[in-house]
Amino acid sequence: MNSNFNLKIQLIENTCLFELAWGEGQQLNATLTYPQSIANLYHEWQQSYLKFYKNSFRGRVAQIGTIAPPPIDWRAKLVEAETKFLYEFRHWLRSAELYQIRATITNYQLPITQTNVFITCNSIELERLPWEAWNIGNEFSITSNIRVVRKAINITKPNTIPIRHRKARILAILGDDTGLGFADEKKALDSLKKVVDVKFIGWEPGKDINQLKQDIVDNLSDKIGWDILFFAGHSNETNLTGGEIVIAPNHALYLNEIQTPLTIAKENGLQVAIFNSCSGLSIANKLIDLGFSQVAIMREPIHNQVAVEFFMQFSQALAEYKDVHQSLLQASEYLQQKNYIYPSSYLIPSLFRHPAADLFRIEPSGFKRGLKRLKPTGTEAITISALILISLLHPVQDFLLQQKWLLQAIYRQSTNQIEAKSKSEVILVQIDNKSIQKSPIPIRDPNPMNREYIALLVDKLVQSNANIIGIDYLLDRNHDKDNQVLAKSISNAIKQSNNPTYFIFPTTNDQRGQKLETLPTIANPNWSLHGEVKTINGHIPILPVFDEDSDTKPFAYLLTLSYQLQQLANPPQPKLNSQKNLEQNIYTYLQESKKNQNTILELPRNRTKKLTALSYWLGQMWLHPIMDYSIPPSQVYRSIAAWELLESSSNKYNFKNKIVIIAPGGYDEAGLSQNEQDNHKLPSATSYWLNLQNPANNNTVMIGSEVHAYLVHHLLNNRLVIPIPDIWMIFTAIILGKVSSYYIHKDTSNGKLWLLAFGLLTIIYGLASLQIYISKVGLLLPWFFPSMTFWFYVKSSLSKYKNE
Repeated sequence: MNSNFNLKIQLIENTCLFELAWGEGQQLNATLTYPQSIANLYHEWQQSYLKFYKNSFRGRVAQIGTIAPPPIDWRAKLVEAETKFLYEFRHWLRSAELYQIRATITNYQLPITQTNVFITCNSIELERLPWEAWNIGNEFSITSNIRVVRKAINITKPNTIPIRHRKARILAILGDDTGLGFADEKKALDSLKKVVDVKFIGWEPGKDINQLKQDIVDNLSDKIGWDILFFAGHSNETNLTGGEIVIAPNHALYLNEIQTPLTIAKENGLQVAIFNSCSGLSIANKLIDLGFSQVAIMREPIHNQVAVEFFMQFSQALAEYKDVHQSLLQASEYLQQKNYIYPSSYLIPSLFRHPAADLFRIEPSGFKRGLKRLKPTGTEAITISALILISLLHPVQDFLLQQKWLLQAIYRQSTNQIEAKSKSEVILVQIDNKSIQKSPIPIRDPNPMNREYIALLVDKLVQSNANIIGIDYLLDRNHDKDNQVLAKSISNAIKQSNNPTYFIFPTTNDQRGQKLETLPTIANPNWSLHGEVKTINGHIPILPVFDEDSDTKPFAYLLTLSYQLQQLANPPQPKLNSQKNLEQNIYTYLQESKKNQNTILELPRNRTKKLTALSYWLGQMWLHPIMDYSIPPSQVYRSIAAWELLESSSNKYNFKNKIVIIAPGGYDEAGLSQNEQDNHKLPSATSYWLNLQNPANNNTVMIGSEVHAYLVHHLLNNRLVIPIPDIWMIFTAIILGKVSSYYIHKDTSNGKLWLLAFGLLTIIYGLASLQIYISKVGLLLPWFFPSMTFWFYVKSSLSKYKNE
C-alpha cells in the first residue's frame, strides 16, 4: 500500500513556506527562513561542478574537448563544495520548525509499503536544489521507502492514458551529437528490444532540417502510439517556450513548437519522457503540464560520459521490469557508487510525476508477462497455500461431495431433468429384520446368514426366470448340510438347459491380505463368477490399465458384464461339467468375436488413467469417477423384501434379463468383519429423494447392495462422472483472479460494477457446473474453493486500490 504526501514549498523574499497535504484534507504549515548561506554554497558547488566537468556537456557547446587534468584540483574542490552544501542544506531541513512535517511523513511510513513525497517549488532557485538528497527519516532511524518525487507547479491537463494491449514502444530521438557519442545509448536501447519495440530517428549529415522536423512530428503523431519518448543530445532551459532540444547542429526545437504532436502522442498512449540531456527543468514542467505521467530529466548540465553511464543503468532496470522511479533511483545509486570518478553526478537526475498517474513499468509480453502477473505476493502465497492444503483433506472433500450431490439432486428435480428409466432394472432382494422374523427356517443369528434361507430365495428366483443372480454374502465358512442345500439349489439353477443362471459371488481380502472367497463346493469358478465386493466410499471402482494387472474384477462389473453377455450371440454359458474357468472363457469369447468393445471392459472411462494412478501416491483420487447419487433410487433399482418374494405367487414376478442381488437389508449384524459394516451413511442426495417420496422417512443408512445397484446402473448407462481436482480449478481461479485484479486496477472507479459482474460470473459458473455434471459430458467442476480463491483476489484488489 502506498501513501502520498504533497509538499509545496514557496519562496517569498527570504522566507520559505512549507505546506504539507495528505489523506482526506489533512495539512500542516511551517515557515522557515531561507538562509543566504544555502544560496551561496549552492552557487559555489555549481561553479566547482561546471569547472570540473568543463567540456562535453549535453548543453550548448562552448568548445569541443575531453576531460583534461586541470591546473587546479577541481575534483577536490567539487567534493569539498558538495560536502559543505549538503551539510548546510540538510541541517536547514532538520530545523525545529519542520519537525512536525518530518514526523508526520515518517510515522505514516511504518505500516506502509511505500511513501511518496511530491515536492512542488514556486521558483527555479528552489527547483534546482537537490531535494532528493533530503534524508527525511534519518532522525527517526528510518531511511528506506520514503521517496522524493517532483511535481510541476502548473498542471492543466489530466493524465488520461488509454489502455494498450501491445508490446511497449519507445521512440528514440537522437539530436545533435556534436562533441557527444550515442553509440552506447543505442546499444542499451537495442538490448531492450527483447521486451519493447524501439524506433530511432535523428539527424544525420546531409539530412534536410525541415524533413527532420517533419519526421519528428509524424512519428510523435503515430496512431499506434508510444509508451516512452527518449531524447539524447543537447538541451537547455527556457523561460517561456518549455525548454529547447537541439536536433541538429545550430538547429533547435522548442517544446511549444511541437506541443500539438506531443499532445497527440500522449493521447495515443505516450506516458514517459526521458531526457538524457542538460538542464531539463522547464522541459519536465511543460510535459507534466501537458498530462504526461512521468518525466526523467537532469536539472544541471550533464557530462556526456555521465549521461551514458546513467542511461545504461536506467535501461537495465527497465528491462528488469522495474518502474521508472525505481530505475532512476538505481541509476543514481550507481553514479553515487562511482562518486570517486563522477563526483556529484548522482545529485543531478530528477523524476517529475503527474499526481494522478501510476508509475510506468515495462510489462513483460507473452509467457513472461503471464508468469510475472501470476507471481504471488506473500499474503497471496500464504492464503492460497492454506486453501490448497484444506482442499486436499479427505474429510473436507467428503463433506463438499455430499453437498454437491444434494445440490445436483435439487437441481435435477427443480429443472425436471430426472433421468429416464435405465436400460436394465436392478432388483434387490433384501433380507431385512422382518424377513428374518418371518423366515420359515429359524434364524437365531443372522451373521453368518443361514444357507438354507438363501437357498429358498435362489429357488424362488429361478422359478421367476432369473438368469443373473448376485449373492452379496461371503460364503467362505463350512456349514455342513446347510452348504449342501445351497449348493444343490445353485446346481439346479445352472442345470436348466433353456435358461442357465449366471451366479456372481463376492470375494475380498482380510486384514492380513489373505483372500476370502466362496467355498468351491458351493460355487466353482469353472461355472460361476467371483468379484471384489468392497467398495470405495463415494467412488466407482475402475479397472487397471491392463487386465493382467488384476486377477479379480469388482463385483458390480461382473454383474454388469453378465447382463451384457445376454445381449450377445452364443455367449459362454455356465456348465457344471466345465473344466475351464468361466471368467477366462468369457474374455476369450469377447476377444475372438471382437465384441469386447460393446462391453464395460473397453470403455475408456472404466480404466485407470496414469494421472489418477499417480494421485494415489499423493493420497488423492484425481479423475477417479464418482458415484452419482443425484439420480433418484427409483431410477436405479427396485427393492423386494425377501419375505415378500417367498410369500408371493409363482407368477407375480418375472426376473428374466434382470440383475438380481440377494443381500442384507439393513439388519445390524450385517458385515464382513464387524457388525453394521454393510450399512453405510446415507448420502445427502439419497436422503433428499427418500424424503420427497415419504416426508416421514427416518432412514439413515444406505445398504451395501444399494451401492452395488448404483454401480451397476452407472456401468450399464456409462454414467461415470469424472471429478476435476480442486487444486486444478484453484490454479485456474488464480489466473482469473490475477486478470480480474489487473482490470480492477485499470478501472478502480467502478468497484461496485466489478463486484456485481464478478458476482454474476460466480453464479453463472455454479449453474454451468450443475448442468455439466448431469450432462453427457459428466464432469464435476468444483465450485467452493475456486470461488473462494477468485474472490480473495477480487476483494484484495478492491481493498488495495481503495487504500491507495
